[in-house]
Amino acid sequence: MKMRLSPLNFVSAALVVTLIYPLLDQKQSKVQPGWLSLVLVIVLCSVADLLFRTFLRDLKRIWIVEVIFIIFAAIVLLVLGKASLLQ
Repeated sequence: MKMRLSPLNFVSAALVVTLIYPLLDQKQSKVQPGWLSLVLVIVLCSVADLLFRTFLRDLKRIWIVEVIFIIFAAIVLLVLGKASLLQ
């Protein structure tokens, strides 16, 4: 089985680095407050990637759908973040 990279693979890798980097830092020995949410987002990215790969066989379509998914998720997070700041 050949490895096919997708945008959600890159997002998951970046989130894993974001999660592990503070643990390796000697100055900062505490775990960050948002570590559980990062773990949940990593799991969500992995499950979404598996679902997209199951339903879409063409790599070009996988890239298109996953980029749209990432943009939509980022917009939703920005809107929710702005809404929580307004309260």
